[in-house]
Amino acid sequence: MITQPTSKLRTFITFVLIVRALHGETLNFNPDWRFEKSDPPGAQAIAFDDRDWKSVSTPHTFNDTDTFDDWSPAGHKGEMNQWMGRTWYRKHFVAPEDWQNKTVIIEFEAVRQLAEVYVNGVKIGSSINGFLPFAFDLSPHLKFGRENVLAVMVDNSFIKDDDYEGWHSWDKYEGGAKLPWNNPHWHPAHGGIYRNVRLHVKEPLHLTLPLYSNLGTVGTYVYAREISRAEAMIGIEPQIQNSGTSTRTFKVRSRVLNRDGATVLTLEKEVRLEPSETRIIQLSGRVRHPQLWEPQYPYLYSVDTELIEQNRVVDSDQQPLGIRWFHFDKDYGFFINDRYVKLQGWGQKSTNEWPGLGAAQPDWLHDFTLKMIRDAGGNFIRWGHTAGSPAQLKASDKYGILTLQPGVDGEKDVTGSPWEVRLASFRDVIIYYRNHPSIAIWEGGNQSVTDEHATALRAVMDQYDPHGGRAYAHRRANAVVEPYCDITISTEGSGFRPALPTVEGEYNREESPRRVWDRQTPPYLNWHASGSYDLSSEEFAINQLFQYEKIASPKHCGGANWIFSDSTSGGRVDSEVARTSGEVDAVRLPKEAYWVCKVIFTDEPDLHLIGHWNYPTGTVKDVHVVADCDEVELFLNGRSLGRLPAQTQVSEQSVLHPLLFTFPKVQYEPGELLAIGYVKGKEVARMLKRTHGPATALRITPITGPGGFLATGSDVALFDVEAVDAAGNRCLTWEGRVDFELSGPGIWRGGYNSGRIDSINHTWLNLECGINRVAVRSTLEPGTIELIARSKGLQDAAQKLEVNAFGIQNGMSRQLPVLPPQEALTPLPEPPSLEQQRAEADTANRQPSSAMFDQISYSGPTNNVAVVKVRPNGQMYSDHHQVFATIPDEWKGGECLLLPNADWNYSAVDLLQFESKQNATLYILHDTRLPKESWLEAGFERTGKQYAIGQHHWDVYQRKVSKGESVLIGSNTEDSGPKRWMMVLISVAD
Repeated sequence: MITQPTSKLRTFITFVLIVRALHGETLNFNPDWRFEKSDPPGAQAIAFDDRDWKSVSTPHTFNDTDTFDDWSPAGHKGEMNQWMGRTWYRKHFVAPEDWQNKTVIIEFEAVRQLAEVYVNGVKIGSSINGFLPFAFDLSPHLKFGRENVLAVMVDNSFIKDDDYEGWHSWDKYEGGAKLPWNNPHWHPAHGGIYRNVRLHVKEPLHLTLPLYSNLGTVGTYVYAREISRAEAMIGIEPQIQNSGTSTRTFKVRSRVLNRDGATVLTLEKEVRLEPSETRIIQLSGRVRHPQLWEPQYPYLYSVDTELIEQNRVVDSDQQPLGIRWFHFDKDYGFFINDRYVKLQGWGQKSTNEWPGLGAAQPDWLHDFTLKMIRDAGGNFIRWGHTAGSPAQLKASDKYGILTLQPGVDGEKDVTGSPWEVRLASFRDVIIYYRNHPSIAIWEGGNQSVTDEHATALRAVMDQYDPHGGRAYAHRRANAVVEPYCDITISTEGSGFRPALPTVEGEYNREESPRRVWDRQTPPYLNWHASGSYDLSSEEFAINQLFQYEKIASPKHCGGANWIFSDSTSGGRVDSEVARTSGEVDAVRLPKEAYWVCKVIFTDEPDLHLIGHWNYPTGTVKDVHVVADCDEVELFLNGRSLGRLPAQTQVSEQSVLHPLLFTFPKVQYEPGELLAIGYVKGKEVARMLKRTHGPATALRITPITGPGGFLATGSDVALFDVEAVDAAGNRCLTWEGRVDFELSGPGIWRGGYNSGRIDSINHTWLNLECGINRVAVRSTLEPGTIELIARSKGLQDAAQKLEVNAFGIQNGMSRQLPVLPPQEALTPLPEPPSLEQQRAEADTANRQPSSAMFDQISYSGPTNNVAVVKVRPNGQMYSDHHQVFATIPDEWKGGECLLLPNADWNYSAVDLLQFESKQNATLYILHDTRLPKESWLEAGFERTGKQYAIGQHHWDVYQRKVSKGESVLIGSNTEDSGPKRWMMVLISVAD
C-alpha cells in the first residue's frame, strides 16, 4: 500500500534539511531547474530573466514525447525525426556561508550530447562524450550567502545516416561534437540532463571523487586479490587531497563491513599532507572465510573510508566490494570462483529508453529493467555500445548480473578529435566504475582498432584497474587486436579467434512485435512486416531455442541475446515504431520469447505453453510447449492429446529441438489447455491457459519505486491497464482503444502502440494483447493523483495514488535516489573440483564427429546447423522436411552441412565458416531463381549442371579445398521477393 508520509517522517525530513553535516556531504541536485527548448542570447548571464521558463527536475530529456512515434526506417538508421539543437537549463540556489573554504563539486552522471556549464555567467567547462559522468569544481565561482545561477547549455544535434554515404563513413566528422556514437543508428538521440546531478560539499582535506576529466582525481579504489574460500587480501587505495593552505596530519581508517553491517576488517594509517598535495594511500589486509560474490549469490560488502583529524571525521566515502575471481577458458568456458557458469542474458542500450520518458528515468526504473533480466534467469548484460549508468551498475551488483562495460563507441575505429574523446572516455569509465564487482569485461571497442589504438586502450585498463581481475576485449577481434585481448566478443556465432575464449555479444537479432500472437489470431492472419524480419510472437519465441545453440556448447562462455527491450535505435522494419528485437517491448511488457528464455536460462525443470487459447471457431493449429523436461503431456478440457518425449519430431513442418514439444493440428475448442512436464515420470511443472470471456471492464494496477510516488519532479508512476472479462481474466486478444483522464499533481506521459505512428503522449491508447502500460511523471507538489480509464462498452477503471512529499530546500535535498533493497540470499554449496567440472564438460562436448567439417561457425539468425551423410531421402535442411531424391555418383560418400532454410533471405549477412578436414570437393546448390552473389561467382566454378526435385531446381557450383583450409561462405541472398530455397553445401573427399 502506498500512503502519505507520517507526521514523524515529515518532521524527520524537515530536520535533516536544517541540520548541517559535520563533514563532507553529497546533496541531491536534481530538483527544480528551469528549462528552455531554444537558444536565447545571453542565457548564461546571472541577470537573464528565466521566470517564464518551464520548471523541470533531472533526470530530464527534451525528447521524451517525440520518440517511439515514427516508423523505424529500414537500413539500421534509427529514429531520426526528433527535435535537436541547443537548449538551456538554469538553476538558482543559495550557497550557505559555511560552504566558504570548502570544495564544492557538481557532478553530472551524463548529459546528451554536448554540455557547456556556466556558474554566475562564467564558463567553467564542457563535456562532449554524452554518456559518462563528469564534474567541475564550483568553489572559485560561488557567492556565499547569496543566490547563485548555474546555467547549462545542452545540444543534442546528431549525425543522421542520410548525411553521408554509408554508415561507416565518419572521417568527414573528425573534430567538434560530430562523434560517431552520436547517431540514432547506435543510440536514441535523447538530449538533456538525462541522468542524476549531485553536489558534493567537502572540507579542504577530503577524499577525492573518481572523476578524472576536469578534476584529475581517481577516488578510492577497492579490490580483492589472492582470493580463496579460506581468505582474501583486500586492497584499499583512497586518494586524498589537501586543497587548504596548511599542512594536515590525520588518520585514514577503512573498514570492510559485511552485508549485516558488521566490521570484518579495519585498516588504519597515519598520513601527513602538505598544502595542495594529493596522494594515493595504500592499505591492505585479509578477510578470513569471505563470502564470495557470484550470480546466484551476489554478496556485497561495503568499504567505509574516513579521514579522522583530532578525533573528528573530516570526510568519508563508501564503496561496494564483491570478492570474486574470474576465469575465461577457450576449452571449458567461463568460471567464477572456480564454479562453471554459462553467461546468458542480453545486450541493452545504456539509454534504456522508454516511450514517453525517453532516456530520462528515475534510478528505480533502471533497476526495474535489470530485475526483469535477473527474474528470467539472466546473469549477463552487454551495454551497447556506451557505458552503463551508475544506477544500472548498482542494480547489476545487487542482482548478480555480470557486465560487459564499454566506454563510448559506435562501430569502427576513429581518428583525430573523436579518438581523443574516445580514449579519454575509456579512462574515465574505468576510473568511475572499477569498484563494481559485476563488471567482468572492459570492452575496448565495438570493432577492432589499429595496433596503436589497441595499445593505448589496453594501457588505460592496466594502469587504472590492475587488480580487478577483468578481461579486456573487442567485438570481432582481429589479428591486430588479438595480442591485447583476453577474450573475443563474437557476433551471431561468428568472429572467433581460436586462441581466445569467446563471449557472444549479439545473437538473435530477429524481430517480432508483442501484439502479433501468431498467424491464426485476428487481425494478423496474413501478417507480414515490411522487410524480412516478420516473425510472429510464437515464431519469435521458438526461435530463441535455436538461437541459444550459438552459445550452448559447454566450451563457450555464453553471452548476450540482442536486445532486451524494443529500441528506437538501429531499426530495420519500417512498419514498426521500434526495433522489435527485444524479448520485452519498450514498456517492458514481456513477449512470449521472454518466458521461453526463462525456461532456457534457469536450471530447475520448467515449461512454457506458448500463446493463448482464444481462437475463432474452426481454428486448427500446432500447439508448442517449451520445457526442460523428459516428457510433456497436453490436455484439452481434461482429455489427453498425447504425451511426447523430448526430441521427437511430430510433424513434417516442425523443428527438432530437445526443449520443443509440438502437438500438431490441435482442433480449437473453448475451455482449458493444460501442459504438464515430467522428469523420470514425475510431474515437475505445469501451465494452464483458459479461454477468456468477452471483455466487460478495464482494470488499472500501479507500479512505483521503493518510496512510493515521490514529488521530486522527475519520479515516475507506471500503470498497467487491462481489459478483463466478468471473472477478472485478462482478455488476451482485445485491442480496443482506451481513453485516459488524469487529475492531481502529475504530468501525463502515456505509452505507445508498437505498430502505430504518433501514439505518444496522447490521452488515448490501444491495448495490445489485452494490456498496455502508461506512465505519469511527478511534479514538485505532493497530493493525490487519480487516473481514470474508459473504453466504449466496458466498465471504467479508476486508480488513486498518493504523491509523497520529498524534502527539497534551496533546489536540493539530502535524500538521494535509492534502489529497492537487495533480497535475501541463500548461500551456495561449494562447486565440484575443477577437474570434475572439466571432465563433465569434455563428456558434454563429445558430439558425433564429422569426417569433412571442423570448427563450424554460422552467423545466421537460426543457428540450427548439423552435418549428415548425403543419401537418398536424407535431409537437405536442418529445419525443413525437404529431402534429397536420387544422389549423383560424385556426391556419394560425402557429407551435407545442413543449414536452416528459414534464413534464405536473411539480410544482416549470414556467414558460414569452417575448416576442411580433408582434401575435398565442395559443392554448393543454389536456387536457380535467385541472383548469384559475387562471392559465389568469384570463389566457385559453375558446373553447368542443375539438381532437380520436382519443380525445384538448384544450380551446382564446385571448388577444390585442401586439408586444414579455412573456408568462408557468404550470404545466401538478400532478395525480398517470393520465398525461395536456402543453398545446400556438400563436401566429398578426393
